[in-house]
Amino acid sequence: MWSDDHFAVYPPRTCSLPGTVWIASREHVDSFVDLSPAASAAFGPFVAQVEGAILARGDVGRVHLYRWGDGGAHFHVWLMPRPLGMLDAQGMMLPLWEDVLPNATDEECLAAAQEIGSRLEG
Repeated sequence: MWSDDHFAVYPPRTCSLPGTVWIASREHVDSFVDLSPAASAAFGPFVAQVEGAILARGDVGRVHLYRWGDGGAHFHVWLMPRPLGMLDAQGMMLPLWEDVLPNATDEECLAAAQEIGSRLEG
């Protein structure tokens, strides 16, 4: 979808929250502690840029950032938009809701990914 020297942004294959993306390091590392100093320094500004692109889509109460790392040996984080007004999905509840909400259409997910990618390009 979009990348720079340190990270790449990808949409999930399916989603119930259009605008959900995951960020992976271009370095093959497992965790924050393993990132190079340059990638560590770039991470915060990069996430802020992606968050801004998600928020610009509108009707987003908050963008949640999650890193589980269970079962995957390559550094990645998830950014999920909590719909505006969906207060029962605050905090750790958003991924639980994401699992039970009906999937958005492929077209909705693709359109959200393209919009975010366009905003990241500039």
